[in-house]
Amino acid sequence: MTRTRGVGVVAAVALIAAISGTAFGDVRRVRPARRPYITEVGQPYAIYAGALDQEIRRISDLRTYVNRYGYPDYAEIQEVVPDWPWQPYEVRLYYLDRDVEAAFGAVNLSPAAPNFGVMKSHGTITREKRREVETVLRSRAQAPSARLAASTDRMEALVSRVEAATERAVQAADRAVADSEAASRAAERTVATVQKMERRGHHRR
Repeated sequence: MTRTRGVGVVAAVALIAAISGTAFGDVRRVRPARRPYITEVGQPYAIYAGALDQEIRRISDLRTYVNRYGYPDYAEIQEVVPDWPWQPYEVRLYYLDRDVEAAFGAVNLSPAAPNFGVMKSHGTITREKRREVETVLRSRAQAPSARLAASTDRMEALVSRVEAATERAVQAADRAVADSEAASRAAERTVATVQKMERRGHHRR
């Protein structure tokens, strides 16, 4: 290896290390003011009914809570720094009308209790989180309306095309009838003319 190539390899390794360090350093790690005993890792992400049902089967307290109070307006997963025996994430439920935020975690207690979990936190929703949840819920509500509007537009366009095609077919049929009637009248005139000619010829004899 030449000196120039060696310097180039070292520079490339240093650049990759710097980029990797920056990427890892950019991961969000926050100790919430209301719960300084946990460390959140990354941004939370929303889950829908299917994923929430899986967590309900996995976390016993979550199952009891949802059975008692119903499904939330919004649910999300927040990853946290591992702290045995907890699983490294929380399931958080938000009930807007009741102003309730509840967090649940699965616990690695024993192979004999694989679906054990407890409530880790229960309190009110912060103003910032409420705005965030309401924004997401509004966008979800508007999406079906947009799809319905697009579907309605396509249906109206289809109906318009069908009506136009029907009108063209009716006009073509009318023209065909008119042409047929005109042809019939022309044939009648021809027959009448021939008959007149035959009668004239008969009289001349």
